[in-house]
Amino acid sequence: MHTPRKADYMDNATVESYRRLFPVTERLAYLNHAACTPLPRPGTDALAQYWAEQGTEGTLSEPRYFPVVDQAREKMAHLIGAEACEVGWVQNTSSALNMVAEGLEWREGENVVTVRGEFPANIYPWLGLARLGVETRLVEQRNHRVLFDDIAAAMDRNTRMLSISFVEFSSGFRNDLYALGQLCEERGALFTVDGIQGLGALQLDVHKAGIHFLGAGAHKWLMGPQGVGLFYVRRDVLGLLRPISANWLSVVSRDEYMTYGQAWREDNSRVEGSTYNVSGLVAFDAVLGMLLEVGLARIEERVLHLTMHLIEGLRSRGYTVVSPDGPGERSGVVCFRAKGDPAELLHRAQERGIVVAVRVGLVRVSPHFYNTEEEIDRFLSLL
Repeated sequence: MHTPRKADYMDNATVESYRRLFPVTERLAYLNHAACTPLPRPGTDALAQYWAEQGTEGTLSEPRYFPVVDQAREKMAHLIGAEACEVGWVQNTSSALNMVAEGLEWREGENVVTVRGEFPANIYPWLGLARLGVETRLVEQRNHRVLFDDIAAAMDRNTRMLSISFVEFSSGFRNDLYALGQLCEERGALFTVDGIQGLGALQLDVHKAGIHFLGAGAHKWLMGPQGVGLFYVRRDVLGLLRPISANWLSVVSRDEYMTYGQAWREDNSRVEGSTYNVSGLVAFDAVLGMLLEVGLARIEERVLHLTMHLIEGLRSRGYTVVSPDGPGERSGVVCFRAKGDPAELLHRAQERGIVVAVRVGLVRVSPHFYNTEEEIDRFLSLL
């Protein structure tokens, strides 16, 4: 198992200094980051300045803001252990995974292995390949865990790809991407990851994990705006993908508008479409700066501390915690069974200014690093 870098403990004074950057804390105990994170002040401030200058200057502001697209790319690459040329900007996780499904050349008889219980974004792109004679194999979970041996047993000589989530959205189970990446290397299969429920809360080095493709929207644990997502493609497999959104920004000489038939760019920016979500990337760039300042090692330590505090509180009150919590299994997502109607508990929590969620019949609580033990205890007091 890969051993992540250890972090200095984030003391209460440090947590409080970052809490000031989250206006949501003035009104709510927000414990729903597996759904969407309220944009922190670095993002809202950058966004407000961008739109103000757009309103007063129009295209004259472009020289100041267009470089942010690549500036954010550098930060994102640093966060996941990639090279900047391997990071492309897309709209969301689904966009990235569909680019893999539609961009590869498939052969009849090949198969994709994934997991029953994955979020649909990591199911529908592969089911759509049935028209090409490609089978999608769904590995069953056991006690809310995805077992390595079950994945290995589902793969055979015709397995072209394993596609799996970093963290399972409905249970919080954290897949061992490093072990699965090694398995794919041994079997000669491509390795695709839906990273949205892990990136920003947990450490990941995409190169060390052997990941070929990864997609993730920015609006959950990465704390960015909706409508911005990353698409990582390992440099040595970029040539396998046909750009399905080919446009004037996909080619080597972008400003030579009348020179048709150019070669594709040799980095992953060729997948990005013809108009950037500049405002979204301006906000996300500012948020990425904050995440890098805090450090993912410290964020992970803090998030896992809070989820263990929650799990212990739930069990002491007699609740069944569904989320596995063995070594390396835990994430920022904790799911448990309500003793009554989970929707009623959700409503009572919202009345008290506490935001959680219900997914597949389970109550789902997902704190981030700026949350506090007191906010967890406020939720527990409702039970």
